[in-house]
Amino acid sequence: MEPLSLIAGLLPLIVEGGKAAISRWVATDNFKPATVADYLAIRKADLDLFAAVSTAGGTNPSYLWVEAVVRLMRPSVAMLALGTWAYQHVSGVADTAAVDQFAQAVGFYLFADRTLFYARQGLKK
Repeated sequence: MEPLSLIAGLLPLIVEGGKAAISRWVATDNFKPATVADYLAIRKADLDLFAAVSTAGGTNPSYLWVEAVVRLMRPSVAMLALGTWAYQHVSGVADTAAVDQFAQAVGFYLFADRTLFYARQGLKK
């Protein structure tokens, strides 16, 4: 495995470890809501943040087909990269190092990021 790919794969874990260390030793005073109104205000702010992230780049006044193409770019690039990777390995192409590295990046984007997200949610419980 390429050292750069290994670092790219472990970088999110290192970042999460750094965040955990900072939250433990530097930011020890976490806000805890005292009333239901405070809790609801926090949850509303979270909901507003998720709504803003969800609609980012998707509410432009444009043609519907342009917006659909923009939203389908990431999945189509991921399918193209993984399809190329699979084809090269099935057909027996000799040099697949560059495609392997790109497929690793796409695979991390598709699977490891969500796995890390759910693992982090499990640790909070």
